Amino acid sequence: MEITEHIDALRRQGESLADAAERAGLDATVPPCSTWLRAGHAALADTLAAADPAVECGTFMPAPSPLAFWARRQAHETAIHRADAESAAGAMPEYEPGFAADGIDELIMGFGRRRKYQPGSATDGVRLRVLATDTGDAWLVEAQEGRLQPRRDAHSAEDVRCTVSGPASGVYLYLWNRADATLAGATVTGDPGLLSAWQASVRVRWG
Repeated sequence: MEITEHIDALRRQGESLADAAERAGLDATVPPCSTWLRAGHAALADTLAAADPAVECGTFMPAPSPLAFWARRQAHETAIHRADAESAAGAMPEYEPGFAADGIDELIMGFGRRRKYQPGSATDGVRLRVLATDTGDAWLVEAQEGRLQPRRDAHSAEDVRCTVSGPASGVYLYLWNRADATLAGATVTGDPGLLSAWQASVRVRWG
């Protein structure tokens, strides 16, 4: 996805987040606080849209540029927290498949490489395959020496211990721990050991 597409997604997801928070009401588990949310969200999106493509600032995962990193990161951060707001009203969001697949890619290829999210040596040699059935995107995650070695891989399925498959939107929510496999429409086959170890540490939280 391009920077402008991520910024557009950020705008849509933020508005949907605020709408969901308002529907849930003040007594819901997730408080709305929609007066400051809408203003802050608009300021963030406008700042990213107006930023110099060559802007230099800190990032914490590889990206084509700092602006590309932050546009993508904030779009998906907002989308996942939208799911938190929707859940307060007993609902689950549906994301555009291409956007959801991009979010799965950020999770696996970005967060999956970070030292803080490593599963330990107990899963060495185990391979996990993730497949978005509606977009055809696929990823292979292998644990070696306590570290995850992810790659984009639409074909290879040899020696895979566990497979997660389903529509990109549901797999996106499932891998970010926002819905169980059944609710997300995802199918998990094989031994979920590596998947469970990773999901226990890879989380986005409020605040």
